[in-house]
Amino acid sequence: MQLISLPVLAGSVLAFAMNGAVLSIASAQSVSVIPIPAKVEQVPGMLTIANGGVIAFPAGDHEAQFAAIHLAELLGRTRNLKLQAEADDRHVRTSVIHFERTATDSVPTGESYTLDISPKQVRISAASDAGLYYGSVTLWQLLTGTEQKTGAAQLQCMKIEDNPELRWRGIMLDSARHMQSIDYIRQLVEWMSLEKLNTLHWHLSDDQGWRLEIKRYPRLTSVGAYRHLPKVFNSEGSSTLEPGQRYGGFYTQAQVKELVKYAANRNVTIVPEIEMPGHSSATLAAYPQFGSSVEHLSEPVNQYGIFPYLYNLNDDTFTFIDNVLTEVMDLFPSAYIHVGGDEAMKDQWKASPVIQGQMKQLGIKDEDALQSYFIKRIDTFLTEHHRRTIGWDEILEGGLAPNAAVMSWHGVAGGIAAAKQGHDAVLTPVRPLYFNYRQTPLAEEAPGRFALNPVQDVYRFDPLPKSLSDEERKHILGVQANLWSEYVISTDRVTWMLFPRAAALAEIGWAPSKPRDWTNFASRLSAEMHRYQSLGIGYDPNVFRVQAESVDVLGGTLTVTLSNQAHAGIIRYTLDGSPVTQNSQEYTKPIHVPDATHLRAATFINAEIAASELDETLDWKMLHHRFSQELSLCANDPSIAMEQDPPQPSRPVVLANYKKPCWIYPRAALDGVRGITAGVMALPYVFHDNSNAIPPLSDSKSASAELQVLADGCNGKLLATLPLDSAAGKLGVTKINAALPALEGEHDLCLNMTRYSVTPLWVLDSIQLESATPADSGH
Repeated sequence: MQLISLPVLAGSVLAFAMNGAVLSIASAQSVSVIPIPAKVEQVPGMLTIANGGVIAFPAGDHEAQFAAIHLAELLGRTRNLKLQAEADDRHVRTSVIHFERTATDSVPTGESYTLDISPKQVRISAASDAGLYYGSVTLWQLLTGTEQKTGAAQLQCMKIEDNPELRWRGIMLDSARHMQSIDYIRQLVEWMSLEKLNTLHWHLSDDQGWRLEIKRYPRLTSVGAYRHLPKVFNSEGSSTLEPGQRYGGFYTQAQVKELVKYAANRNVTIVPEIEMPGHSSATLAAYPQFGSSVEHLSEPVNQYGIFPYLYNLNDDTFTFIDNVLTEVMDLFPSAYIHVGGDEAMKDQWKASPVIQGQMKQLGIKDEDALQSYFIKRIDTFLTEHHRRTIGWDEILEGGLAPNAAVMSWHGVAGGIAAAKQGHDAVLTPVRPLYFNYRQTPLAEEAPGRFALNPVQDVYRFDPLPKSLSDEERKHILGVQANLWSEYVISTDRVTWMLFPRAAALAEIGWAPSKPRDWTNFASRLSAEMHRYQSLGIGYDPNVFRVQAESVDVLGGTLTVTLSNQAHAGIIRYTLDGSPVTQNSQEYTKPIHVPDATHLRAATFINAEIAASELDETLDWKMLHHRFSQELSLCANDPSIAMEQDPPQPSRPVVLANYKKPCWIYPRAALDGVRGITAGVMALPYVFHDNSNAIPPLSDSKSASAELQVLADGCNGKLLATLPLDSAAGKLGVTKINAALPALEGEHDLCLNMTRYSVTPLWVLDSIQLESATPADSGH
């Protein structure tokens, strides 16, 4: 039998006195647990947990039984440790793990627990179901987090007393733009619970789709749940969008009921969101009589942006909404019902004589106040049914409904304003808590908005604003990260964008007042990534991945600067192509190597590799190649890293500004360069501009636009023009090439797409500078 000792972090120092007395109380940071526990006492002794051990729970306590069985299953699945859960009080003394109830909970959240590890037994004590579950999750973390997955384990004896500081620790999942399977959402709920995240805010309706079965209004799903994806090209080759694949789906009420029960067993509350009065195109396509415009949609929109379609103010409309919310409340027992309220363009209200007359009759001065009136009517209905309204911070405009809480996404100002008015708030600012923004700048990143919300920024976010008094801070319910799915198309992309940032979110929600130590958190995060692997979570490892930050060429010698985004751990490397090990050379300063060196490098944390290796041959070809994510953009906003929708098998991810598809290759070394090969791709133009302004178009001499290559900026000398005709009608990446005139030294190359139409959106996948004119074949 192999014994492994867990879970004290490398470098922790334990000191013990005679007769078993505790000489020092270790910091909670000394145990590899996320989120960090409130209090940890480490005491002398070790406990061995081996196969065949018993997990005991009080007979007749069904919730304790669930926690015990879940723990046994989890340990069996993630580290092949076979334990047996038994409902027999006789095992209190003989069991290796014992669940027990306490009379009262120590904190208002009702989620506290005590985990007591002695040389004979682990005791998990709590008053609440959540506490028992969270105690079992902490024990599971203590038994995992290393590459070792099999065999008996030794636990350092300790006592953990733990509780969260914030009540709402959430993730918003957008299922309206791109729908995830119910099985995936079950899986996500499980993963969330293992980091003590307790709220899934489920975005179920938007302009692009309605996702929830409402029995009284079947057209919401027969019409509102499906849209046609735009094609890149149509058969005539014209520039207008035409319907492509029919896309969508919805969740049945039976599926939702089962999911809600599944989540409740894991202490996850599902808060549904039904958008109103804006973001309602899908609803009004199904039931146009409830809209504010004579213009009727035949189906949900297939572009992304802010659309003008709003509900009207008729009594029949409010009856419709009330009936929908009644079925929603029957499915979701959550205290809060999210009503959206964001980005409601008021143009249709302003243009409608009927609505303007209603405003005058009601004594409402402007359209912001009208939205307040709308939300207050909904708030009254929800209050009568013993539920609470929550909405995006735009519901502050025109006056906040009496019982409404605010979800603050325009920074934290909305949450602060709500708290000062005596209303509850959840902080979910775009920066850094929108997880549809990319995590790192590496070319391996998944699609997402151009700006970065790295895990470090999530970890450093303070959810308890200093401008609030102690009494006002009580109105901060918690924190939430939002994952909008316009460009996060598939579930593997969803997982990649959520993890590992969800770990940082969990910690700032559980223990916001704890001192922040990024280096310590990074060490615990590395262990958490091992747990992700054991659970099959396809997380983003790039926070620890080594990158060649710069490679400078001088007289045939390359100077290479290495880094990782986390600025954590130890980077080790080899220069002969051999695998990197714990004994490889440590990187401490830029290294000087000859051309064609085979460099491999990796980050080590707690003596283990924290991410896959950098593996590059530093030759002429590599040094003159760039993916679009490695280029600068001529204009950053609005910029998206995107892929084909629906995804194609190769699914290349490209970075582009969709209004100005133009890139800068900075400091391109042009000595010896005689040609250029570009990988280009056509995407559908899926972007809706509120101003109806057509993005600036350029004169094009070819039928399908061109890629211009200019030296020293976009107003510089034109070096080459690459027609895109050969790529027209193709969905993947097409290679096109051209000769370049001889230039010496470094120059900024401007790579500009000319176009005579908005769609298709021509984008650049990659650029390869060539040492000689390439053959006229790479198409």
